[in-house]
Amino acid sequence: MKVGDLVTYMFQRTRWLRGQSVDVGLIVETGKYAANCDVKVMWTVGTNHGKKLSEKSSYLSLVEEINENR
Repeated sequence: MKVGDLVTYMFQRTRWLRGQSVDVGLIVETGKYAANCDVKVMWTVGTNHGKKLSEKSSYLSLVEEINENR
């Protein structure tokens, strides 16, 4: 994953494939952060709208990869 990638949580892949709403974020930084997180994501919806949160890339899925599997 790199800066500029659109991501969602891995557990929401099936929701995306069904056309249901999911959380989508933009990777804005990469590096090493607390709790073994390696990316910072700016989320676009929900209570975290506009916030940059540290996330583990292993818990995230690229939106582009999900679309290829449709």
